[in-house]
Amino acid sequence: MPEHTSAGAGALVRRSGRRRTLAGVAALSLGTLVLSGCAASGGGGSDSSDAATGVVELVTPAQPESLDPQISTDSIMGEITLPIFETLVTIDEDLQVQPMLAESFEANTENTEYTFVLRDGVTFQDGSDLDADDVVASMNRWNRVSIAAQEAFAGAEWTKVDDRTVKLTVPSASFLHLLYLSSLGTAYPAILPSEVVEKVGDDPIEDAEDIVGTGPYRFESWDADQKIVIAKWDEYQSVDAPTSGRAGAKDAKIDEVVFNFVADASTRTLGIQSGQYDATTELPFDSLDQFEDDPNLKLETYMIGPINLVYSDNPKGVFADVENRQAVNEGLDRDPIMLSAVGSEELYDLVHHNMVLGQQAIWDTEVGKAGFNAADMSAARAKLEADGAAGTTLTLLANKDYSEAYNAAVVVAEQLKEMGFDVQLDAYEWGAFSEKYREKRDEWDVVVFPFGQETDPTQTIGFLPDRAWYSEDDKRLQDLLKRFRAAPTQADASAMYDEMQQYIEDTRPMSRIGDAHNVYASNTDLDLAWFEGHFTWWNAEWK
Repeated sequence: MPEHTSAGAGALVRRSGRRRTLAGVAALSLGTLVLSGCAASGGGGSDSSDAATGVVELVTPAQPESLDPQISTDSIMGEITLPIFETLVTIDEDLQVQPMLAESFEANTENTEYTFVLRDGVTFQDGSDLDADDVVASMNRWNRVSIAAQEAFAGAEWTKVDDRTVKLTVPSASFLHLLYLSSLGTAYPAILPSEVVEKVGDDPIEDAEDIVGTGPYRFESWDADQKIVIAKWDEYQSVDAPTSGRAGAKDAKIDEVVFNFVADASTRTLGIQSGQYDATTELPFDSLDQFEDDPNLKLETYMIGPINLVYSDNPKGVFADVENRQAVNEGLDRDPIMLSAVGSEELYDLVHHNMVLGQQAIWDTEVGKAGFNAADMSAARAKLEADGAAGTTLTLLANKDYSEAYNAAVVVAEQLKEMGFDVQLDAYEWGAFSEKYREKRDEWDVVVFPFGQETDPTQTIGFLPDRAWYSEDDKRLQDLLKRFRAAPTQADASAMYDEMQQYIEDTRPMSRIGDAHNVYASNTDLDLAWFEGHFTWWNAEWK
């Protein structure tokens, strides 16, 4: 359940939809992984009753903490809610900005005012009409509560022009504005009924009756720790345009999508093979060879995002000293960590900077390349001993629900021991793990965290408010962020990426380990497309 949060209109670059063919991947020796699956006889395939009733059973490791689309940064939240909620604008398959709830939009010559005209006749799933009051209430709330919007839209205001027109006014032009309005898959600018916004304020949505959007699916039920069900909404008003990415027509043909939460990888494997489940967002890495020749399953890979080692900013902890953080960074041997995480050299990349390989057309730098993955544990140990850090007991926080992150953490623990630390591996299920990572940084020293692929550098550790190592009192950081967010074009922002990465190299809030790719699977009788890290349920159908 990685955290997730491109360029401006007309210059976006593909992020998490990057695919690789699976040929040769599952056939490779997957090595000895820390979490082991079990083999099962029999092939995959759907229960025929699923197709007959128009139901799709999906299995995934863990449930989201919340279904509030404006607040939650869980990627599974996006998977569940993107069919329920919609935004003013979105992106097509070429990552170009297109209208969705807006019929049209335009900016003034200074790019400080954006005017959105709403589509006529759109209603929410509770039967109320969409109007400018709903949009203004929703977007001003998003400005306040979304971790992505809080800084990029600081000082911005949404106002009503008339019942079908709203205006966004921003203090200064930025390439981030249309990008964030269209491209986010978590903490995204979903439009809610104004009554819901008035009820919940800036707190997360908790009541099922308040999960109300304008999309082709509506929220049906949530059986805690078991499943969430969304159902086709027959009154949906679709855009009259060709389907493309998240844009255009949405013609829901599946009656229900059931998101089953199964933490145990072996149980998920058996369920996919037996046909109990029709699709999964991720196959267990150590079971890929069991699926390679299954004629009933379609397998493809996609970029999950980085696995990073994040250092606690607890002022009393051993990593309050930047020299200790730099020493560990020098000692990490990333290849064995990533091989344990994903099981194959074909399923990971090593990238020396904060953004991912598929984004290098706009986010690329030589800063940090020299000395990256030095894997010099002896030098690291010598520096840690000289500083008096060796022999310290570290708490390494890990997540049990996602095997790539847990397996990586086990190897990181062994490497930290070689550098001279005593290490306690503290693993939790996602909810407790996420809370401890965000809010209890005095209870851990390092954490192996599976991040999603981020939209821009400000969504990575070191630049994120309320995360480790962010400080409003850091003048260098605040000046850098101010200038970056004020970049009027993608080219201007890209030109600053050297400086952004140099800040990370100097302060070392985290160590980049590697970028993991995952494998998703669906029944061959299910026509189910994948775009930007999520299934597009609104255009899926049984063949």
